[in-house]
Amino acid sequence: MRLPVLSRKSLLPLLAVALFSLVPGRVHAQVDGGVSAPAPVPAVTSPSALDPAADADAGTPPATGAELPGDAPVSDEDATDRVVEIRVEGNRRVEAEAIRRALRTKVGEPLAPGRTSQDLRAVWALGYFQNVELLVQRLPRGLAYVIRVEERPIVRAVQLRGNEELNKDDLKDEIDTKPNTILDMETVRSTVRKIQAKYVEKGYFLAEVTHELKRSEDGTSVDVIYVINEHAKVMVKQITFIGAEKVSPEELKATMITREGGFFSFFTGEGTYREEAFERDLQVIQFAYYDRGFINVRVDKPTVQLSADKRFIYITLRVTEGEAYDIGKIDFSGDLLEGVSKELMESLMKSRTGERFNRSQLSQDIVAVSDLYYDRGYAYANINPITTVNADNRTVDLTFDVQQGPKVTIERIEVVGNSKTRDKVIRRELRVYEGELYSGTGVRRSRERVTALGFFETVEITQRPGSQDDTIVLQVEVKEKATGTFQVGLGFSNVENFIFTAQISQNNFLGWGQSISASAQISGLRSLVQLSFYDPYFLDTNYLLSAEFFRVQADYEGFIRNSTGGSVSIGYQFIDDLLGTVGYSREWVDVEAGQNLGAVLLANQFLSGITSAARFSLSFDRRDNRLFPSRGFIHYGSVETAPGFLGGTFLFNRYTAYSRLYFPMPLGFVFKTNATIGYIQQLDQDKPLPISELYYVGGINSVRGYYLRSISPSVKVPRSANPDATVTDFLVGGNKQLIFNFELEFPIFEKAGLRGVLFYDAGNSFATTENFFEDRQDNLPLGLFHSAGFGFRWFSPIGPLRFEWGIPLTRRPEDDRILFEFTIGNFF
Repeated sequence: MRLPVLSRKSLLPLLAVALFSLVPGRVHAQVDGGVSAPAPVPAVTSPSALDPAADADAGTPPATGAELPGDAPVSDEDATDRVVEIRVEGNRRVEAEAIRRALRTKVGEPLAPGRTSQDLRAVWALGYFQNVELLVQRLPRGLAYVIRVEERPIVRAVQLRGNEELNKDDLKDEIDTKPNTILDMETVRSTVRKIQAKYVEKGYFLAEVTHELKRSEDGTSVDVIYVINEHAKVMVKQITFIGAEKVSPEELKATMITREGGFFSFFTGEGTYREEAFERDLQVIQFAYYDRGFINVRVDKPTVQLSADKRFIYITLRVTEGEAYDIGKIDFSGDLLEGVSKELMESLMKSRTGERFNRSQLSQDIVAVSDLYYDRGYAYANINPITTVNADNRTVDLTFDVQQGPKVTIERIEVVGNSKTRDKVIRRELRVYEGELYSGTGVRRSRERVTALGFFETVEITQRPGSQDDTIVLQVEVKEKATGTFQVGLGFSNVENFIFTAQISQNNFLGWGQSISASAQISGLRSLVQLSFYDPYFLDTNYLLSAEFFRVQADYEGFIRNSTGGSVSIGYQFIDDLLGTVGYSREWVDVEAGQNLGAVLLANQFLSGITSAARFSLSFDRRDNRLFPSRGFIHYGSVETAPGFLGGTFLFNRYTAYSRLYFPMPLGFVFKTNATIGYIQQLDQDKPLPISELYYVGGINSVRGYYLRSISPSVKVPRSANPDATVTDFLVGGNKQLIFNFELEFPIFEKAGLRGVLFYDAGNSFATTENFFEDRQDNLPLGLFHSAGFGFRWFSPIGPLRFEWGIPLTRRPEDDRILFEFTIGNFF
């Protein structure tokens, strides 16, 4: 007798019948010379048909019940017999005891029909089997409960076939099937869908993905093979706007993620069609019209056509623009704040009567008015703009209706997501506090300050009601990122020849928010070893502590400067982002004069000795990112003084200041400006300033287009000690410098960290006898050397790489018409 195979659909309605016919009667079979042996009778059969697709994919036949020798039905009067044995059959890897523990039926208990279906589900839920059968067998002393299983195979290997454009690393995040795990067909099918979606994202709109299973000979393991037919990459060839007259198609295309492909599409990624991105583009097109006052614009369903060779997509968008509307009256209603006039509220807004209606500007106005309420504790204030359209004169009246809600205090601030960073490192950056009134500006500044730490990928501050109606709970949720780095790099520069760098650093040491680092750099012009420590909240106060030790050897083309020293600084943050520091540095300097450069005439400038100086500085830093800023500013000024009573050899005052501004622009462009000024003052007329402390300008980090340190006052010196020797210009450095830099940085291939740059530089270093902007050569506009140029930057794993071509606009005979420079490191 063979048992019927039950499918998922047939199992449930037949389950009751099977349960109540467990022992329909007693049949004896003669076995071993007339000994009566009981027969196993099927209790419930759970064939692999419970997951028909799994069996079909696995290529295994459905399991059935089997009649053993001596099988016989059991009579009704023994239906309550107790289970004296639970036997597990067919298991290879799964322990029998693990299966027994999952059962509701236990040894010594009667075999109850209601538990059998629960046993089946429990064993199936273990996830290890593709077929489960439950049977009973009459023994002289009771019933044997037989669990017959067929285990799922183990995934031996996961393979890709047919992938040429995307390698396994490109698809690794999409492959959920892992080797040495139990085969799960739902995971296999999910991986197929994810791989297909990845290809669509990359522009392979017609890619097809299937899977194959290759079983081992013993059937215990299987290879999962994902078969990919990539087809050709589909590129957006043309986007056509019909009806776009008052807003040009070029303006609309500039707002879209979906772009027309071109010659460099393989490099930039432009031209890729992604359905979810295109759906977003349709909304953005409408918003672009709303921002220009076209409140009745309609964008019809687009037409997307595939070329005959299935390589290109042509998109047609039909737009009905309507008329542009201006802003009419502006008013406020609802819960107005006491002592706050409507005129004051309107002054916070950018929208003005008579100006063109702008949806984005209106959203900013709502935020501005909302902050007025948030900062007074009304965390639930709601500003609802009510618009009244006047079609006759094409104006829109705006009424901002306010429901302020209750004034609330912050009951509790919770910090979550920080497994490494200690709570206090986050809390000390917050500008909202428990027990105080809610502040919208404080919440926003808190998010900005926690993000600026650089320890987290994301920072979110959410709110929920507190234990009472007038309280609120804030939750600061962070997602940590790696803050430790170990870098080793080898590069080449036309300025420094080879460059070897090594650095190990931890910007969140032990989760305390402290930074430590050790770095070394060796190149054709210098060698550097540096150790540093920085604690922004020394001993949990508002004071910062920084210390560093360094050893530097640098070749300045005319002399070599060797120095060993260190510094320590203590700072205090007076208000947010306004930092004052006081520091002390001590440096042992050894200067070696170059050969054949009139060292005798300049002997009093090639000085060695000790620099012992105190430094006072003030900085105001509002950059959005300290390493790669795109918005904000930093202003810095310092005074370094080295008087005689500090025990140094070199006596001087050095004044330094710079101001850097960053302006974000559309399409990812960033405009940057830098202005730097420096002045060093000699304190003792009998002790001249050493040449190693003076200013030299030129090079990729100051005024590009001119060789490194080539802009400087000079003196005529003989080439040798021979009285008949010819003379040459020797750069002696200036006691003043002025540098201006202007950059327009733009994305080229954003995902790869590749950006382009256009720049304009101007600068000079001035002698002691010269004033700022003084022209010592009679051909320098404003007494400055000028240059312009272009380049590109790659933010690589070893740091920013800069490739730039500078064109000197005030060229000297020794200057090249165009100068290429390459280096590792950011500029400003």
